[in-house]
Amino acid sequence: METERVRGNPPGITNTHVAANIRAARQAIGMDLRTMSDALGAAGRKLSPSGISKLENGDRRVDVDDLTVIAYLLRTSPAALLTPPDEQTTLTGVPESYLPEEIEKWARGELTLTSEGLLAYWQQEWVQNLNRIQYFESALRHGNPNQASHDYTQRLAALKERQRLIRERGVQIDPTGRVFDAADYLDRFEPTE
Repeated sequence: METERVRGNPPGITNTHVAANIRAARQAIGMDLRTMSDALGAAGRKLSPSGISKLENGDRRVDVDDLTVIAYLLRTSPAALLTPPDEQTTLTGVPESYLPEEIEKWARGELTLTSEGLLAYWQQEWVQNLNRIQYFESALRHGNPNQASHDYTQRLAALKERQRLIRERGVQIDPTGRVFDAADYLDRFEPTE
């Protein structure tokens, strides 16, 4: 019995995101394929204009060395190129249960996709959001009416919507309410003796 030889895995959804992000970043700074090819060559990573086009169409994979050089040349970061665009959360091998915000923070190294990592992140967001809400409510109650009226009211409404989102996600992460108690988060800032 002969087993079929497989040469690597096929490109996944992350490859599609990276390809689209590279094209968007290149076009955003007005760099053409030839200029990018020349810059890659100067950085020691030879890639023809047609190779870049294949990469941007998802027909060719980008390796990690090329990714770092491309990110630098396009004035962005490797994390930005890896992050799914437009509120998408699908990445190769990552369950689809995460919010776009969580995926973006994870790709940037600001969050781990673990129970404790999510708990810590949302506790921090809860505390910061509550502080902002208190600030704007106080400003609206005690401030100069000309200073605070419309803009502050809009900001406060956005913060309360954010509070609703955090509450929903917090219950999903930990139904016991640790996100809203935030004791774990606040304990990290107590002075040590």
